[in-house]
Amino acid sequence: MPTTEQHGLVFDGDLPPMRSLRTAWMLSLFLGFSGADRFYLHKPFTGTLKLLTLGGAGIWWLIDLFRITNEYAADGASMPLAGTNSLRRGLRLASTVLVVTLAGAVVCVSAAPVTRTVTATVAAMNALLHPAAPPPVKEWVTVAEASGTKPPGPLVTLTGRLHIEYTFTGAAIAYLQPVKGPALTVLSLAKGGTGAIGISLAPGTYALIVSTTGAVWHLTAQEYRPSG
Repeated sequence: MPTTEQHGLVFDGDLPPMRSLRTAWMLSLFLGFSGADRFYLHKPFTGTLKLLTLGGAGIWWLIDLFRITNEYAADGASMPLAGTNSLRRGLRLASTVLVVTLAGAVVCVSAAPVTRTVTATVAAMNALLHPAAPPPVKEWVTVAEASGTKPPGPLVTLTGRLHIEYTFTGAAIAYLQPVKGPALTVLSLAKGGTGAIGISLAPGTYALIVSTTGAVWHLTAQEYRPSG
């Protein structure tokens, strides 16, 4: 039986072939969940366990990526793996990058729902603490009213769009006098009557002036605008 020397040790007979460090690491990376790397290293029992547990739910898979790059890593026959130290360092670095990348992805995926929940909670709290002002409610607002017993007064319009309702028992004329400029005739009746008209003018303050031959009359000017 021949004598064989390897790694400073002397053995009788031929040594079994050394398993490749690169191959074992690649199998662990891509097929580690099936235990292929451990079967390759002649470790059928732990390979079967790794297969049945799907790489120990991923934990065993990650551990083996680093274990294989250890300088004392060996196969099932206690033979060291064939590979240079620079290869070991390179594979160990690749394992580290992979683990960091996976950890970052898990954190991002896990943090997204939490971030959305926190954002929604903050928005809800802000809505409770600082409720938005309700939209203005529009309604018909009387801006001027005059009658036979109530003399006309100033008319203040914000929109410039007026709805005027009137009742006269005789001929009548009504006009609006702005602070500056000529008067604007809004109603002229040759005889009494009842009705409604709409007019448009510049927003502002006007003096309502009414002249009529009838003793009984009534005029109301309204505009559609936010209340208050």
